[in-house]
Amino acid sequence: MQRILAGFSALPGADQAYIISRRDGLVASVGKRGRAPMVEHATQIIQAMERLGQNKAVGRGLEFWTEGEGMLLVTRLSEDASLIVSGKKGGRIARWRHAVECDVEMLNSLMR
Repeated sequence: MQRILAGFSALPGADQAYIISRRDGLVASVGKRGRAPMVEHATQIIQAMERLGQNKAVGRGLEFWTEGEGMLLVTRLSEDASLIVSGKKGGRIARWRHAVECDVEMLNSLMR
C-alpha cells in the first residue's frame, strides 16, 4: 500500500497521497516530510458527497476533484475508504486520475 501511495505522491504536482476510512480514520499516508494530511478537510468533502448522493437526481459520487490554490482528488475505494491525492496548483489532475484508475483494483484488494 505504501508503495502505491508513494507512486501517487510522486506524480507531477502531487505532494501527498493518503487513504482515510470512515470507521478507522487515517489508514495510510505518504507525503512530504513535515506535512500532515488534511484528513478533516477530506472527511468533510466525503460527507458532502454522501449527502449529495442521497438526492436521487444526483446519485452516488465516486470521485471529486478541485483546483484552486492547491489541488485535491478524492476517489471512493469502497463504502468505507477513500483515496486522497493532494498537491500544488498546476498539478496534472488527468495524470492523477489515470494513475488512480490503474491501481484502484490493487488498493481495494489490500484494503480487504
